[in-house]
Amino acid sequence: MKRYLVPLLLILTARATAQDARSWKYHKEIRIVTTPAGAHIKGDVRNYPLAVKLNARNFDFTTAKGNGADIRFSQSGNTFLPHSIEWWDPVHREALVWVKVPLIKGNNDVQNITLHWGNDQAPDENRPHEVFAAADGFVGVWHLNEPGNTLPEGYKDATANAADATGVNMVPTSLVPGVLGKAQQFDYHSKQWIKVDSDKRKLFDLTNRLTFSIWAKARSYSNKGDAAKRVLEGYETMFAKGDNSWRLQKFGVRGWHKPPADLIEICVERLDPKGDLCVVGKTDMVTGQWFLLTGVHDHPYVRLYVNGVLDATELFDSKWKTDDHPVGIGNQSQFPEKGGRYWDGWLDEARVLQVAKDEHWIKLDYESQREGQRLLEFGKTQQQ
Repeated sequence: MKRYLVPLLLILTARATAQDARSWKYHKEIRIVTTPAGAHIKGDVRNYPLAVKLNARNFDFTTAKGNGADIRFSQSGNTFLPHSIEWWDPVHREALVWVKVPLIKGNNDVQNITLHWGNDQAPDENRPHEVFAAADGFVGVWHLNEPGNTLPEGYKDATANAADATGVNMVPTSLVPGVLGKAQQFDYHSKQWIKVDSDKRKLFDLTNRLTFSIWAKARSYSNKGDAAKRVLEGYETMFAKGDNSWRLQKFGVRGWHKPPADLIEICVERLDPKGDLCVVGKTDMVTGQWFLLTGVHDHPYVRLYVNGVLDATELFDSKWKTDDHPVGIGNQSQFPEKGGRYWDGWLDEARVLQVAKDEHWIKLDYESQREGQRLLEFGKTQQQ
């Protein structure tokens, strides 16, 4: 049987979604648990893009349209919430849908959303631009769920900015299972990476207020350096806008640190005198394991979060700057060939927001997206 996949972005004009939920044959409650028994989120989070993972255990794909076009989500009454289907695979019974929830209350276990489906007449209402809205601070969101490619702007941005990215040396088999649907696999020796180098890169000239994140798993740390070329060993980049702007990267080799560890750093650039201001984390980023890495600029503070928990922070009370370099996913875009900072491993769900998100949002990102999440509890299917 041919595998039918519907990822990505079907861009529709935003419109009101007050409809009669009775026209949908099936529904089920999804309880959102933020108490310590669930995700343990202490504070409220508003206008949140919630990852809803569907599989054979919690959803009967045979009762929905083949492309998921009839699914809807509501929280009260007949008003449907904006949603975006990133991945829909009825053959393997897997799907990932992002739902914009107006309010997720902290330390609460009596809140829910309702999933509706089973309406052959329902049109597709995939609305990524509302889920990842500019009004909420989103500047770029790359799900990285396309077959690996080098087509111009072949990696799509889910926001209305359409800051689509271009693969470098990526191949169709770069597409692999990820934390959230699909991800991209990068090979260090093949010099594979993804870049936003169009005029849209100016959108990411952000400095004082910024949140950026990416899921990363290393296969190896392969940068051995090159003294003749003044290339430092041990630096590999997950997500950055050059070496004089915001960046997340591995910091040196294990032996530099006591005890030995593969550590991450986040850096900003000082305006005068020019120089790097870096915060080095404490988490050992071992190979073969997924980590959610989040950087926050909230001038004068710089914060690094690992798996939703504050890992390190510093106060840099000086003026910061940014430079006009491409956004790089899996490499340092300022000197992509010379630097040797290619990533060797897997990357998923790269995001940039032009606001400084708080600890509750960042922890909710991790707790809602990770494998084995305890945030969502699916109820039984009900029929109208």
